[in-house]
Amino acid sequence: MKKLSLTLFVTLLTTISYAHADSNLDRGKRLFSQGCALCHGKQGEKSALNQSAIINTLSVDEIITALQKRKSGEIVGAGNAAKSRLNEDDMKAVAEYLQTLKN
Repeated sequence: MKKLSLTLFVTLLTTISYAHADSNLDRGKRLFSQGCALCHGKQGEKSALNQSAIINTLSVDEIITALQKRKSGEIVGAGNAAKSRLNEDDMKAVAEYLQTLKN
């Protein structure tokens, strides 16, 4: 009985982890589509106003750092208003979603 309970617990925990990852990707996709895709392209394939890197080539850390710098005003540009509304979890969700778009 203990073995069965442990197996069910591990299975449930794994399922919850995958569900959370999927919901995080969905949130990242929604945030990107609403606030970023117009300038960066639906697949993150464009340089926004020919001033940014092509973001679907960047790592999670590079994307988060760039979003943080824009939010703080360290980097000034057209997308700062959209970035100012993102919290750390949002930034991570967007960065993780962009990893799914890499060529």
